[in-house]
Amino acid sequence: MKVLVLGNGLHTNKRIIPALNKIEYIDSIIVGDRNVDKEVTVDKIIKILNFNESVNSKQSYDLSVIATPPYNHLESFKKIKNISKRILVEKPFSNDFDYIFGEEMQNDIKNNLVFESLMYFHHPVWSKLKNILKSKNILTIESEFSVPHLSNKSFRYIKKLGGGSLNDQGIYPISLISELINDEYVINSLTIEKEKSFEVDLGGEINISYDNKTFIGKWGLGKEYKNYIKFTDVDYKEYFVNFFYSKPDNTEVKIETLDNNPDMKIGIYDQFKIMFEDALKDDTKKFEYSNNINLFKRYSLFKKVFEEI
Repeated sequence: MKVLVLGNGLHTNKRIIPALNKIEYIDSIIVGDRNVDKEVTVDKIIKILNFNESVNSKQSYDLSVIATPPYNHLESFKKIKNISKRILVEKPFSNDFDYIFGEEMQNDIKNNLVFESLMYFHHPVWSKLKNILKSKNILTIESEFSVPHLSNKSFRYIKKLGGGSLNDQGIYPISLISELINDEYVINSLTIEKEKSFEVDLGGEINISYDNKTFIGKWGLGKEYKNYIKFTDVDYKEYFVNFFYSKPDNTEVKIETLDNNPDMKIGIYDQFKIMFEDALKDDTKKFEYSNNINLFKRYSLFKKVFEEI
């Protein structure tokens, strides 16, 4: 199988390519980037191609992963939608909401195997958490994804490239809430954090009520690292998972019950490898979060937050 990765940034080299390289039935990985002088050292890589050459209509791929800055996601998608059997788009799919909610987007999703890349939905721990939601009377679902400041040369600090905490971290807790609610929800509060010295947003928090439950999502750029989900039931028992949205390699994931009961150990896994395998196997059930209904529902909520920036 032949895989294209568009974008040769830190995320591509640290997460995407190492995970793809673990999948035995991938024969070759090609990286398309506007800077062909960047180096990538991976066993299966053939070469780094100029971006336009990599998306030429003469090319053909079994899977393409769009890992460019968010501003370029839609442009990249339109260039490869006819030459790749499957397409994974890094979050967020696009901030062009006219496209997201338009007929063109519906046709593109209907006619292609297109998935938004939210790897935490592929975690083994997510299945366990869904069972807890079904079996326990959960009242509060809280999650946060915040990171310290990164290099100021990163696209995350450049508004025109789709930078900002909402696009980079906020999409995670917002997508989680969206997955667990339907249309009849109430936004109790929504705050966006900004500083004059930065042109992008630096964080936010949303509080939503739905079905007698409270959903709290937090995110931030330039904060203490936090990456967790926590359920609290009617008896104030808590179920806590650290490294929920993303995790370091070789880190064991477990559901901590924060009482005298033993933790529920999930084990060590590569969430990116699992997601790529699900895509290559056309396991659309694992990507239900990216079907038309769920994608539009997610971006209906995301758009409300985006408009506050």
